[in-house]
Amino acid sequence: MIVDRYLSREIVKYSLTGLLVFTFSFMTGKIFRVTEMVLDRGIPFFYALKFMLLLTPSFLVFVIPMALLLGVLLALSRMSADREVLALKTSGVGAQRFLRPVLAVALVATLSTGFLTLYGVPWSIRAFKESLFEAASKALKPRIREKVFHNLLPGVVIYVDEIHEGRMRGVLLYDEREAGQHNLIVAQEGLLAVEPKGRKLSLRLFKGEIHQEAEGGTYRVAEFEHYTLNLAYGEMLEAAKRKSRVRLLEKEMSIRELKEKIQRRKEEGKDIRPQLVELHFKFAIPFAALVLGFLGLPLGTYHTRSGRSFGFVISLFVILLYYILYCFGKALATGGLIPPWAGAWFPNGVLLALGIYLFRKSLEESPVLLLELMERGLEALRRMR
Repeated sequence: MIVDRYLSREIVKYSLTGLLVFTFSFMTGKIFRVTEMVLDRGIPFFYALKFMLLLTPSFLVFVIPMALLLGVLLALSRMSADREVLALKTSGVGAQRFLRPVLAVALVATLSTGFLTLYGVPWSIRAFKESLFEAASKALKPRIREKVFHNLLPGVVIYVDEIHEGRMRGVLLYDEREAGQHNLIVAQEGLLAVEPKGRKLSLRLFKGEIHQEAEGGTYRVAEFEHYTLNLAYGEMLEAAKRKSRVRLLEKEMSIRELKEKIQRRKEEGKDIRPQLVELHFKFAIPFAALVLGFLGLPLGTYHTRSGRSFGFVISLFVILLYYILYCFGKALATGGLIPPWAGAWFPNGVLLALGIYLFRKSLEESPVLLLELMERGLEALRRMR
């Protein structure tokens, strides 16, 4: 029990450090993407911070297994370098004795990742979309000023002669979003309308004309009593998906909703493979924490003199390997070369097999060529400093 508590405490300590490091690394990329999106749209900094926090669960499902692997490797590598592992083995505590605390911490990480995958990520992405709409609706109103030409959206310029209590008079709108077609809209009055339930933001124009110039010199004029132009939300959501690299549609769904979508698309005769792949990954990703924790045990107890530096290098190598296997499995499954379940569980299967092999080597105290070479490389680098 003393060994269990001691090792668990060490793993948790280093895992929390890894969680902070990896989270900061992921957040750095998100900061630049979200900031770029916000600057393009003129949204206040408060919303940029909110967007970033709401996107956090979407990458925590990967960060937690990575941090656990780093925690196991750093804890055991440090103990190996300090001869603590050797002392425990001499007293009759073998590598299999370390399995219980490692798997206990890994199980907690797996459950946490599973909760985020099944509930946290869908909730956070839905909240992200709601906040995005709220920000868009609030940001557009103050940006429209009297007697100033303003880029309302990419390809849309607006000019308002007078604004009184939210109602615009003398509105001129130039729209060139459609290739080969330019619309000049002139209206006596206009009003920004917000529909929170439908997440729609629109510009309603009253009593005006649409001057349309198309390819080939065609020119048309049409009068209208009222005209509605949908604004911001669709464009901003697409921009958000590009900047944040989040697949909103499937990731925001619960298991039940995703199954319903699969059934609906199946009845319509549409391709359901991407949705099936996403469904299987929702279950496979949390178990990566358990697999990586187990894999870290034989790697961490390897008789190294390099200590934590060896554990850090090995953790980066394993994380890169997992990412390659993840992308490879997903590509094969989405492309129809292997079943969706096989693509989702492919990374876990490969790393689990590797972990079992290394664990047996650890019990036999047999050398592993790749680990020997990596340790020699680190020792050579250390001597060069």
